[in-house]
Amino acid sequence: MVYIENTAIALKDKILLTIKEASDLFGIGQHRLREIVNEDYGSQYHLMLGRTIKIKRKPFETFIEQVEQL
Repeated sequence: MVYIENTAIALKDKILLTIKEASDLFGIGQHRLREIVNEDYGSQYHLMLGRTIKIKRKPFETFIEQVEQL
């Protein structure tokens, strides 16, 4: 749960995830997620907000379903 101005937002309802949230949700280490983002040259499943990396949840879920090995 993330609390914004006394409002709880469940992780399952978030569209953009931080590296830590994505790591917890998908069971992938934070270091490996950062490597995956570095290899994502077309920005298909990540977004940079300044220096902050946000994982686009739905495209990343699709990516996870398609790959056989990370």
